[in-house]
Amino acid sequence: MEMIATRSIAGAGLFLSLALGAWVTSRLTLDIKATIETTMARRISPEQAQRQALELEASYASSEALYQTHIDDAVTEHGVAAPSREQLLAPNTFFHVASHSDPKYLAVGASMRESGLQLRVRTEIIETERRGMRTKNEHTLVDVENVGSVPLAYYLDLRAREGECQVRALTRFDAMALLPGEKGEISICAGSHEVEIRDFRIMEVTELGALWVSKVPALAVGYDHVVARSHFAGPGVQMCAELPAAEFANRIKGGEIAWEDLIDFYSRHDCEHYRWWPGYKRIVEPLAALPAIP
Repeated sequence: MEMIATRSIAGAGLFLSLALGAWVTSRLTLDIKATIETTMARRISPEQAQRQALELEASYASSEALYQTHIDDAVTEHGVAAPSREQLLAPNTFFHVASHSDPKYLAVGASMRESGLQLRVRTEIIETERRGMRTKNEHTLVDVENVGSVPLAYYLDLRAREGECQVRALTRFDAMALLPGEKGEISICAGSHEVEIRDFRIMEVTELGALWVSKVPALAVGYDHVVARSHFAGPGVQMCAELPAAEFANRIKGGEIAWEDLIDFYSRHDCEHYRWWPGYKRIVEPLAALPAIP
């Protein structure tokens, strides 16, 4: 009995020694790994570390799996309909209704309907504040409504036919895209005026595409500050503050890119995660893959 007890105690001691040894070895391995990582980090310059991080981020950005997570997140957060892969890869139907070389005109009380969007000119007494003074005046407004069956991205360059206006009211509407049944109210000028439609572009998009397009700041596509301040992307929808709006607007103004190139891209990509790149044009043939980044 004494011999058995001695062997049992010795065995327990041996087990404890082995366990302690394994733990110490494991702990030493982790400590050595941490030391090596710290040493290596000190040997890499901040510029090199940043470059490596950007390269890693870029490799993930081109991932179709990550692209799908952005779709899933938008569907969950905003309750939009999830588009099919075929819809996102397919060309968007595009209409160029009016241009500077071929403007349209609408008198007060007149309306027009083009490719799912209806415009109507009216006047209304509106109270405005300018330089601390509040006044009530008649203003010319244009109601824009999506009377079609598909979401529409759009661009409207409107002004009083007589020329530039000094007093305009701020309204609140989505200046970038409208879902079926949605409306916008665009201020033209104080007083009663015939309206000149200097540019009018429409693009059919998916419901998700309309959400993503609405997140693009209105300044990026060439709207003035009144329309940009009036733009409302929707409840709980944050616009992409880091987008280079002025750069895009200057490219459009300079003729380097067109409104439809930028909108076609952002109807397929969330501007929070993807940036339009020079060379991307509105597609007329189905894309091979998404995201469509170089």
